[in-house]
Amino acid sequence: MVLSNHSLQRFLDKRSGLVVGLFFAAFLLIGLGIYKDYGLSWDEMINHDNGTMAFNYVFKGDRSLLTYTDRYYGVAFEMPLIMIEKILKLETPRRVFLMRHLVTFLMFFLGVVFFYRLNKDHFRSWRIGLLGSLLLILSPRLFAESFYNSKDLVFLSLFIIGIYTLLKFLEKTSLFRAAVHAFVCALLIDVRVLGILVPGLTLIFCVADMMTGERSQRLRRRNGIFSLVLFFVLTSGLTVLFWPILWKNPLGQFIQALRTMGRYPWDWPILYLGRYHASSNLPWHYIPVWMLITTPLLYFALFLIGLFRSFIETVKRRFRLFLEDKKRNDLLLWSWFFIPLLAVIVFKSVVYDSWRHLYFVYPAFLMMSIKGMLTLLASLKSMGRSGKVLAPLFILIIFLSLTHTTVLMIAHHPFQNVYFNGLAGGDLRAKWELDYWGLSYRQALEYILGHDRAERIPVYVANYPGELNQYILKPEDRKRLVYSSEPEGASYVLSNYRWHREDYPYPNEFYSIAVGRAKIMSVFKLE
Repeated sequence: MVLSNHSLQRFLDKRSGLVVGLFFAAFLLIGLGIYKDYGLSWDEMINHDNGTMAFNYVFKGDRSLLTYTDRYYGVAFEMPLIMIEKILKLETPRRVFLMRHLVTFLMFFLGVVFFYRLNKDHFRSWRIGLLGSLLLILSPRLFAESFYNSKDLVFLSLFIIGIYTLLKFLEKTSLFRAAVHAFVCALLIDVRVLGILVPGLTLIFCVADMMTGERSQRLRRRNGIFSLVLFFVLTSGLTVLFWPILWKNPLGQFIQALRTMGRYPWDWPILYLGRYHASSNLPWHYIPVWMLITTPLLYFALFLIGLFRSFIETVKRRFRLFLEDKKRNDLLLWSWFFIPLLAVIVFKSVVYDSWRHLYFVYPAFLMMSIKGMLTLLASLKSMGRSGKVLAPLFILIIFLSLTHTTVLMIAHHPFQNVYFNGLAGGDLRAKWELDYWGLSYRQALEYILGHDRAERIPVYVANYPGELNQYILKPEDRKRLVYSSEPEGASYVLSNYRWHREDYPYPNEFYSIAVGRAKIMSVFKLE
């Protein structure tokens, strides 16, 4: 018997738990199946060292952390990774880094689960919740980095959880919810100090809620004030507890961390729109343009519609956004997205490697995109007879767009991190940084080892990840590689073209990797 659309919807609603469970089980299985495929990114050894320094300070009394160059990096995720490494007795670098890739992915998986709950509650639909999770997964660059970027992607995941616990706290200002929200915020701050944005939003929205919201009765105000005080006390205490560098002189060290990470001393050249810029003096549009060219265009078009719809609703209500919980939550999304973006532009913060430092605003962007999709779909359905044709056509366009993104991600695996949409233009290598993480060195080294039977293979690499990626190889393969300080002493020259847009003069290209229209890795065999 063929089910009608209405009957099918009721059938799925009754089994929504099963559908959601299968969705996340499939996502988890995909991650477990491919986490071993990615190379090592530029920061991974540094992140490992940061965790090791903190671990040795806490458990071995080693005071080197106090003078360590990168001591102000948060270690709330890095130190537990070192603890897992010790508990499991992972002795080879390959096993250590594969474990780190797996746990980093599992953290992203948790973030996607909470993003489902965030969308489900906000849009009051489990289907929209799943759609939000799917859009986050089908974001090629973020998907790839969810396996090896233990700073920006972990921060994104915790930020999602922090916003979710904030909304639950606003919904009911209980002591238990205050404690849970404080725990998440402390972890968030101790991954990246910029996490103080969530406690800041908590203060603003709680005070506004108690003064003007739907739950502004006197008794609620009293409970809200007491819970808010508890939240800040716990957040402060747990932040210090989870961040060893703060144990001595917490306030002074925290202020220094804010200063250091706000203007991080990294001033290498950044390729942007075909020109090299200092990272401390980038054009104001650096982040918006990178977001525009590396996000699927459908998401961006829907975002603009959603943003326009939110603005119209705000004007109609004469900006009285705190009077209704639903509109208050929309304002929270605006704050989540626009405050960090504008802060980077206004204060000229040091950013580099595309927009990875602002990945954490992307979930708010997607939620606004979903609002745009629902707005457009509702408008089409209200058009009467023509709407019956246009609405299904619009749904088909969304389906085809998501299918196209999925196909690209599969075809480009494991280099989804080099995704660009059509707005990036041609000759990508001349205008944009491509594999700035250096992940493609792994596949290049594996290819050389698989096609050269020599016991010792001298190689020259153009930059640091070329040496780093030997540690993801099997120990017996790693022993065969000899790194030369000059091309003349090597049998192979490898380059991911970072800081080198031009072609190389070597005539014998032994191996190359291309992602779509861009070559991201070349291996030249020298005579």
